[in-house]
Amino acid sequence: MSDLHKKLKSLRRERKIDLEAIEKRTKIDLKYLKAIENGKFEILPSTYIRLFLKAYCVEIGADPVDALHQLDELNNINKKKKKKDSTDTGENIFTENNETEEINESSKIESSKNPYQKKSEWLKGFSMILLLLFSIYIIKKIVTNDENSSMDNNIEQISSLNPITDFELINDFIIDKTNSGSIDVAPPFMVKIISRKENIWIRTETDSALPIENILNSSNQDNFSFVKRFDLLVNPAKNIDIFWNGQLIPYLESTNYPAKINLNGITRTITIQHFIPQN
Repeated sequence: MSDLHKKLKSLRRERKIDLEAIEKRTKIDLKYLKAIENGKFEILPSTYIRLFLKAYCVEIGADPVDALHQLDELNNINKKKKKKDSTDTGENIFTENNETEEINESSKIESSKNPYQKKSEWLKGFSMILLLLFSIYIIKKIVTNDENSSMDNNIEQISSLNPITDFELINDFIIDKTNSGSIDVAPPFMVKIISRKENIWIRTETDSALPIENILNSSNQDNFSFVKRFDLLVNPAKNIDIFWNGQLIPYLESTNYPAKINLNGITRTITIQHFIPQN
């Protein structure tokens, strides 16, 4: 059957009939006549394919009935082939669809899991944030309590050691002794205060800075620097040593009452006033 177009073409050539002549007589386009001889019947208009083939056979002297019969066989074979291809394609599509369905099903399962997984991860993250915030709160609370406790202890210590103001010093005490002298020191000026045996209350005033009150604990020391003036009020002036640039300051007696010390950086002089209560 596949030889139909070859047989027809061979017959036309044997009879020496030109395609152009067939075109003129049948009015069939030359390209369709060539398609018949090349076996490309699919190029022909589907409505006129049988009519074109019959007219062509008549022109070259071939049996049109036999040609149409062979054409029908060719169509049946093509239909069966297409059906088979369609079935194979359908199976492939079915397989692909199954695979797609399996993938979609897996995706659905995965999607159904993801919200819970995401929720679980979110809860874990949220819990960790809460734990972190709680830890920060506890640490801050502890630090604040320690600071407050330290401050309270410091206030209690200052209160227990009877800090003294200038007004109280003038009204409740009188100057018992005043000692003064010079010392060979050079700037920069450094002062070190050491309490040998007990806690004492001190107030320091350096140059133009505001006065600062503090507790100097037993066997501890405080260090200061100044340029022109350093004033120290101590209560009590007991078991205390003061060094100016490493030199022990003389004239400071150990008493149970306040003492006022002035270091003058311009004149390199020391003035110490010892106080006693008024009668």
